[in-house]
Amino acid sequence: MRVIIACAGPQTKWANHLGVPSHLVPLRAHHRVPLLYRTVGQAREISDDVHITAPAGDHQYKIPGTTLHEQDGTAPSEYAATRDLWNPHGRTVLLLGDVYFTDTAIATIAAWRAQTYRVFGRSHGSLITGTPYGEIFAASWWPSQHTRLDERLAVVHETRAAGTITRPPGWMLLRAWQRTPLDRHVVEPACFSEIHDWTDDIDTPADFARHPATRKGPAWPTS
Repeated sequence: MRVIIACAGPQTKWANHLGVPSHLVPLRAHHRVPLLYRTVGQAREISDDVHITAPAGDHQYKIPGTTLHEQDGTAPSEYAATRDLWNPHGRTVLLLGDVYFTDTAIATIAAWRAQTYRVFGRSHGSLITGTPYGEIFAASWWPSQHTRLDERLAVVHETRAAGTITRPPGWMLLRAWQRTPLDRHVVEPACFSEIHDWTDDIDTPADFARHPATRKGPAWPTS
């Protein structure tokens, strides 16, 4: 199994808050370890083939135990930025680099065995962290899905470039895979695993302020 941690996005919503990328925010609940270092540690528990995509020239992303792949920022999505890294011989797992994963969530992702395209996330808002919208945390696929993924990604990128629908690429890719309307929020259980715990995206300063991992509190879980 190959694990790719995607950190090459534009960070426009984060806007250099705290002076570091959102992937490297300190986690107070974990002795201020940067988010990406924790994710790398979790990824190394399930695979010895771990890769990071990141902006070119940013040495903050060089982390022992991983292979760094610098990106020039021209890829139309995080999925496209990882295309050359997809595992030709087995499963590819894509973890979004600005997501805080619980150990339970990582175990759920690692345990998926069916050779299908699978998305892991939360289809609606979180009652736990207060995030008001759904999030995609990770996805995985196998070589038998590569051609179809390329075709669906091409549709997503063309649609976004035309400006007719500009929803997040991960959600649009899921809808394209499901053959449901690209502008309609539909989640088919056949393609989607719900994760409802402290796992959440830290994409904006507001996300950082409300997530329990950044402000250790009395209800903090052990995993």
